[in-house]
Amino acid sequence: MKHLVDCFFWDPALRFDAELSFTSEDIGDGISLRKPVFTVEALGNIIDRIKTARLDYLRTHDIPAVFDTIDKVNALWRNPDYQGRKIARDVLPVVTGFSIEMIESWGFDIFFDILKKENLPLAGKLQAQNYQKFLPCGDGLVKAYGTPHVSYLNYEPEVIGHICAGNILGLAAFEMVMDKLVDAATWVKVPSEEPVFGALYAKSIEEIDPLLAHTIAVLPFRSDNTMVQEFLFSKSNLVRATGGEHARKNLSELATRQRVPLAGHWHKFSFITIAREYLNKTQASEIAELSSLDVCAWDQQGCFSPQEIYVEIGGDVSPKKFAELLAVEMERTTRAFPKGTNSGKIQVLDGYYQYFTKETMGESVKIFTSKTHQWLVIYDESNPNCEPSPLFRVIRVKPVADIMDILQKVRPLGTFLQTVGVAIPPDRLIAFVDAIGQAGATNIRTISGMTLQKTWEPWDGRFPLQELFEHDAIHWVSIDTRDINAEIKNSLLRKRLIVDKRLMAKKS
Repeated sequence: MKHLVDCFFWDPALRFDAELSFTSEDIGDGISLRKPVFTVEALGNIIDRIKTARLDYLRTHDIPAVFDTIDKVNALWRNPDYQGRKIARDVLPVVTGFSIEMIESWGFDIFFDILKKENLPLAGKLQAQNYQKFLPCGDGLVKAYGTPHVSYLNYEPEVIGHICAGNILGLAAFEMVMDKLVDAATWVKVPSEEPVFGALYAKSIEEIDPLLAHTIAVLPFRSDNTMVQEFLFSKSNLVRATGGEHARKNLSELATRQRVPLAGHWHKFSFITIAREYLNKTQASEIAELSSLDVCAWDQQGCFSPQEIYVEIGGDVSPKKFAELLAVEMERTTRAFPKGTNSGKIQVLDGYYQYFTKETMGESVKIFTSKTHQWLVIYDESNPNCEPSPLFRVIRVKPVADIMDILQKVRPLGTFLQTVGVAIPPDRLIAFVDAIGQAGATNIRTISGMTLQKTWEPWDGRFPLQELFEHDAIHWVSIDTRDINAEIKNSLLRKRLIVDKRLMAKKS
């Protein structure tokens, strides 16, 4: 296997006054990544080209044409024989460290299923005053918190920039699609941890509709390249960025200097809540099975990945017994979706020795571990407070007398809260969500669906499409379903389908 992969994209007919230089990085397994060395002049030409292409496209196309193009592109990627997918299949496990099983199922099959044209959002602005209680949106529910205060308004953005984090796959593609729904040209900084998929996806758009593709530029550069960042910010109407605290600080300062609105999505904390009603002898194993998928997906590297599981006391199955059931399901799910080369073995071992010591010293701790240290389940009564996980499939299970008691544990996190995976019956769900939404959480998703962002849902309390037009002080909270029991049933069928498919493939 030999691949020279270009980590960049713009209209290939574009010519520069001075020839661009390129670097080539050998990352192993016969794979080299090629990246340009940008100059201000070259960047200026690229931005001018996507702006011109935008005008050309708007003269001849409309939103239905965008939908049709994206649907055709997604059909390409859902075909296992598509050349772009074959390249990605060879390259991405080496680049990202994720297993091929994770990339194929979560990165290809599920992601492109979410990105179907019938799922793409194209609705008018929701009026906060009309959503003072949970009301239908998409196939779920939303509620608005706070008082409107508009700090940015531009309903005709010309150029939108994106700085993407590298912890999961597909974000660059989602950003490209959203921009096309608001008629904006796009530049995307792909992350150093995963600079490949964005360029491959843009090239697949070019195969279907070159004019649309040429409104996009995929630009790999280091986050410490201030020259490039300063220039790109200065040419943008808005920049949307994802990343950690270091990125938040640096990009916020840059946006202030350049007087460019920044839509930032930074480090978050997510967790699971399981109510006693689902801890009967029939359902407890099923709930553990679904929870294992949330923990294993993307090796807990996403902001939406759970770091703790709060299990309510009072069911037929105790929280400690649930932890044991979860360990059984973690083993099965990990066989279907093994960790990749970026396995976090040190983090798992550190967690093991830390809690093994506590257990042997007689503290209220019980550990359940994989023999090969692929995952670690910790039942922990020793510390009732909210704690970050070492990640890489290390999960703590903590008992709670009542699910409403969780509020006191997580309230100090405030704006760091994001996704809450739930197995809570309908008659208790809204009261819990209302309280956790006021505490700062934004997305309430049925267990096993924590990492499955629906396109209509808000991101960190803001709708992604509306965020490209307007920033206000409204904090939106969503529930991903109107019928949680039906959602759990469907989730179980989906989970078993994808896990069984992977396990059967390994046997054949």
